[in-house]
Amino acid sequence: MQDWPTVSIVTPTYNEAKNIGRCLDAIFSQDYPRNKIEVWVVDNYSTDQTVALAKKYPVKIIYNRVRDAQLSKMLAFKKARGDLFCYIDADYKLRGRDWLKKMAFPLADDVQITGSFTRYLVAKKDHSLSRFLSYDLFQRDPIFKFFSIEIEKIITEKRKGYSVCDFQSGRIPPVGICLFRRRLALKTAIAKKNKLMELDNLEIFAKAGYHRFAFVPQAGYYHRHVASLRQLVKKRMRNIERNYFYDYGVREYTWVNFSRPRDLLKIIFWVIYANLFFPALVKALGNVWRQCDWACLWEPVVALVVTDVTIYEFLVLFLGIKKVAPCRLKTVKRKTVR
Repeated sequence: MQDWPTVSIVTPTYNEAKNIGRCLDAIFSQDYPRNKIEVWVVDNYSTDQTVALAKKYPVKIIYNRVRDAQLSKMLAFKKARGDLFCYIDADYKLRGRDWLKKMAFPLADDVQITGSFTRYLVAKKDHSLSRFLSYDLFQRDPIFKFFSIEIEKIITEKRKGYSVCDFQSGRIPPVGICLFRRRLALKTAIAKKNKLMELDNLEIFAKAGYHRFAFVPQAGYYHRHVASLRQLVKKRMRNIERNYFYDYGVREYTWVNFSRPRDLLKIIFWVIYANLFFPALVKALGNVWRQCDWACLWEPVVALVVTDVTIYEFLVLFLGIKKVAPCRLKTVKRKTVR
């Protein structure tokens, strides 16, 4: 294909010196016309060498005083000029030099495709817990997997290099990274938001009638998600506090509907299942056999711990024992944009 679309990519950062080079190397080594790639790094005033390392690449840098990745992504989205747009966190690494071509191809191939997405890949050198999570297409832990839809249920057509998926409200997989048409986003409520919330974007697109998406399994990316159970628990607690309670009432994408009896029954079933431990252990042993990796034995431990931590966090927040704190602000006085 000669006429590839222009692409804008944003990477939010805060003290990502150990990751930013790996991430940008993967982006700028793409076999894609260089003049058609625009990369934004939105930094929260890092105190390490993140910015200095980023400046070694042909990137555009914005400074954001609010430590909120979704807000940072929106700042870059409003300045972007590419036909296509996506966000890539600094601790991600794209697989192969043709990642961008594989992801852009469905959008160039079919004008009805709104966006394309891919899957997580397992890096054998990663921590066993991170490997266990990465065996899932969307790096879901057991509780998130139980409450979200499987990709097979929404695929409507398989084509060369990708599958067409039908995203309908309430039937959208938790896609982290999505390469989408910027002009379509500008026509929806996405452009009116203060933050660029990954999963909310998909709901907004679907409700606006832009519901055809492409799943590109051969692209893939690596993500060093967590290196310990404690780290996973802290991430889950932070997500519940910041991305659920702090933004409660304005979120488009929800895992459960507490007013729907069916969802309440699913919650009760899952709590019992996770705390029995043994059923999840049986499932884990089956996955160990299929994947030939003992990392899958994390299944019952993660199911139990994340479930009970989630219950605890919800209770202390609902009862007001723990207050929901907004994102922290940097107190240093500097220009927001450079």
